[in-house]
Amino acid sequence: MKKLLLFFFAIFVAFPVFSQLEKGHIHLKNGTVLKGKYQFSDDKIHIISAGNLWTFEASEVDTIIDTRNKKLNFNRDFSVESALFYRIEAGLLIGNSQNSQSAPFSLTGSVNYRFEPRFSLGAGFGAEFFNESYLPVFLNLEYKLNDNFSSPYVFLKGGYQIALEDGSMFYYDVYPAWNSIWPGYYYAHDNLNAKGGVLIHPGVGYTHMFSSGIGMSFAFGYQFHRLQYKAEEDDYRLDVDYNRLVIKIGILFN
Repeated sequence: MKKLLLFFFAIFVAFPVFSQLEKGHIHLKNGTVLKGKYQFSDDKIHIISAGNLWTFEASEVDTIIDTRNKKLNFNRDFSVESALFYRIEAGLLIGNSQNSQSAPFSLTGSVNYRFEPRFSLGAGFGAEFFNESYLPVFLNLEYKLNDNFSSPYVFLKGGYQIALEDGSMFYYDVYPAWNSIWPGYYYAHDNLNAKGGVLIHPGVGYTHMFSSGIGMSFAFGYQFHRLQYKAEEDDYRLDVDYNRLVIKIGILFN
C-alpha cells in the first residue's frame, strides 16, 4: 500500500513539473506580438516562437494573453503570476522522543487558487506514516505578507486522515475465571482497526520564487491529529492524540 500511494503521489508531483512553459500571445511595448511558449527568469522573459528563441527584458513586455484568452497580471518585479499554483512539500512530524514514532515522514501536495494577490485557497492530499499509513486530505488557506518574489506567509490547513492499513494496536480485558478450579482471572485481547481522524495544521512559512514559474518554500508549524481505533467485536473505541512540530521544505510551480 505504501508503494502504491507513493507511486500515485509521484504522478501528482510530475504533472506541474512538465507543464512549466506557458503558452500565449506576448504583446511587447514596441507593438510586436509573439505567439508561443514563454518563461520568466529574474527580470527577463524567454519566448519560443516559430522555432526561434527570443529573450527580452521583462520591462519590454506590455501584456500577455494566455491560451484561455485571459490577461495575466504583473507584480512589481515584472513577473507573471498565474492564478493557479502547485506546492509539493516534504518534511518531518516531530514529537516526543519516547513516542513509538518520534519523527514520521510526511509528503503532501496541493493545488491552490489565488482569488486575491495575497490570499489563496487550495486543496491537497499526501502520505504520512505513523503506526499505520495515512492519506491526509485537507483544505489550505494561505496569506502572503507582501507581493515580492520573497515573502513570508501564514497558513491554516484542516482536513481528515484516512487510514490506509488495518490497525496495529490491541486492547486487553480482564475476566474472572468463574469455572476454574483455582480462583483467578484470564485475559482476552482484540485487534483495533484504524479509522482515521481529524487534523488541524496552522503555521508560518517563507517563499522565494526563482522565476515566475518555480520557487521554494520553508514552513514551520504545529499539527494536531486525533486518530480513532475501534474493536471489531464490541463498541470499544480508542482515541489517540498526536501533537507534532512540523518542519517542511517545498517546491512551488506556477
